[in-house]
Amino acid sequence: MRQFASAVFFAVHEVMGADLGNVLRQHTTSHPVIGESSGFGGKAMERTFLNYHSLPMTQTQLEAGGWVKQSGSCDKNLGWEWAQTEVGTVDDEKPLVLYTTQGGQISGVGVYVRGDLPAPQKKWTQKKYSKGWKLEVAFRQGDILCSGEASDALIGDTVIVNPNFGAGGEKLLIPLSETDAKSEGWHRGSCFDGMGWHNFLDTSFHNNTMSWKAENVFPVVAMYTGGSINAIFFTTPKVQQGLFHANEWEPVPLPNDAQCKNLCDSDCTFEGTHFWSTMHIYFQEHTAVKCESDLKCAFGSPGSGHGIGCCKPRESGSIVV
Repeated sequence: MRQFASAVFFAVHEVMGADLGNVLRQHTTSHPVIGESSGFGGKAMERTFLNYHSLPMTQTQLEAGGWVKQSGSCDKNLGWEWAQTEVGTVDDEKPLVLYTTQGGQISGVGVYVRGDLPAPQKKWTQKKYSKGWKLEVAFRQGDILCSGEASDALIGDTVIVNPNFGAGGEKLLIPLSETDAKSEGWHRGSCFDGMGWHNFLDTSFHNNTMSWKAENVFPVVAMYTGGSINAIFFTTPKVQQGLFHANEWEPVPLPNDAQCKNLCDSDCTFEGTHFWSTMHIYFQEHTAVKCESDLKCAFGSPGSGHGIGCCKPRESGSIVV
């Protein structure tokens, strides 16, 4: 089963790669367009590796796309919630939710995760779902969320996981720079064209190393390019894809060896699971990001638009070419 899923994952890459490459070759930007505002991100948001979809960034775009503003009051830590279903309902095939400020700017993202989670991961989530848990990430904080004010930060100026933590829960700020990520104990992984450098946090260590236990993997992975945050992905050791629907997650679950392509460690493995589901959220168009040309990739070439699992040559012993 592991070999089948891995083969399917990379077959999807190969099938979609030709068309994707044609698009990527139209762009030559090496780093994200960061600096146009006081915060992070560009003028677009996207989701889902290899099956890219634009995400609304304003209330106007959400309304035009058929998203539904949820009832209640403005959440002081997230803003207003928008779902792709009727008010108060959750669609397993559309588990993604977005948040906006009172003024209509994007302010966060969330996802409903089906099934039970490992005990160490539950403190980063909310039990707001009869079938599982809800992961929430805020991109802004403070009065702007519910005051109606506007900001020149296109997507946001912070990344806070579980901002509404309750009893027994915790919130965590994802560093906006890779330098800060290193100083705060995140473990640098591989570079992907379209994403940048993956950074994982092992919540049992916080010291730049990995325990290789699935339960200790922080459920949000950060990606950096040019030293600045460029994307995140939700990750869970519980399969979220259905037999005929990806349910807005990546096309297929990743067996451990495929998840390890996000890292550059020859000893990479994960105790406690055989498959992962992941969902990428990009803070700008994926075509704007390319890996450095001196890297060695597990698949493709860095900077070509096809570079997957790219590591520095001294780390290349971990790469299966």
